[in-house]
Amino acid sequence: MNAPPVVLLQGDESFLVDRELKALEAAAEITSPEDMNRQVFDASESNVGEVVNSAKTIPFLGSRRLIIVKGADKWNASQWDTLTAYLEKPNPSTTLVLIAEKLDKRRAYWKTLKKAAHIVECAKPSDSELTGWIRRISQEAGFEVGANVAQSLVLRVGPDLQLLYREILKLQVFAGEKGRVTVEDVEVLVGESRGTTVFVLCDALGMKQLGPSLKALRKLLELGEAPVKIIYMIARHFRILTKARYLKERGGRVTPGEAASALGVPPFVARKAMDQAARWSRARLDKVVRDLLHADYMLKSGGKEEVVEKLIIDLCT
Repeated sequence: MNAPPVVLLQGDESFLVDRELKALEAAAEITSPEDMNRQVFDASESNVGEVVNSAKTIPFLGSRRLIIVKGADKWNASQWDTLTAYLEKPNPSTTLVLIAEKLDKRRAYWKTLKKAAHIVECAKPSDSELTGWIRRISQEAGFEVGANVAQSLVLRVGPDLQLLYREILKLQVFAGEKGRVTVEDVEVLVGESRGTTVFVLCDALGMKQLGPSLKALRKLLELGEAPVKIIYMIARHFRILTKARYLKERGGRVTPGEAASALGVPPFVARKAMDQAARWSRARLDKVVRDLLHADYMLKSGGKEEVVEKLIIDLCT
């Protein structure tokens, strides 16, 4: 890739930010973190003037400087005004990288920044976007995966992009010259993870299956998952089931695509959610919310694994 003079990496997914930074370092021919043409600033601790002066500096024995500013959304309006003057005429031999979770597009600086910067969105993909992300990254790696293969990978690994990318690289080696992998390949090559077991637990709870639910819980605890994280994932699953229940009660036929769009999940997850929601009344789902709040309170008051176990027993009976 060509290294533009100003880049904005906007979003809260550190894996995507790091991936873009590596590409920019390669484009600027930065070979190590200690390279004299690479400098990193923390916006909460650095003066904008320092950043601008560094960006204006001529590269040392190289063709390009790379200036990275972390937490650029922490700068106030006055600091952005100072930077805006530089953005209007940036140094062509420097790539200034601004990293921010979210910037206020109503501010005066945004118009200048939007015009001057190459903007890369680094937000975490939603559940419904994950399979598309996997297919795109796999294609970049030189092999093809179908939608069902991507769905299988999400089910086994979970939504963590770093873990998904690691498994994609493993599948890339396996794909070799044939250039593709199957669901069966994923099942053989991708080991069981916390993400896989969380999905197993949530699906078992959705089906009110006590034995499989407790088995999945024990596996999660053995893998080192925190009880509070387990409660969070259960709550997330039941929020989806509650939405699915509303869809069912609305009447009329709901296609998998419509359900996926309404629930914000991939079609294969939406199908399961609609099936599971049929097993839960509105009144019972309301009680689930109260049970989850109580379990969360008990955990934060010093409770341990037995709090989650009791919750699961209550949900399945």
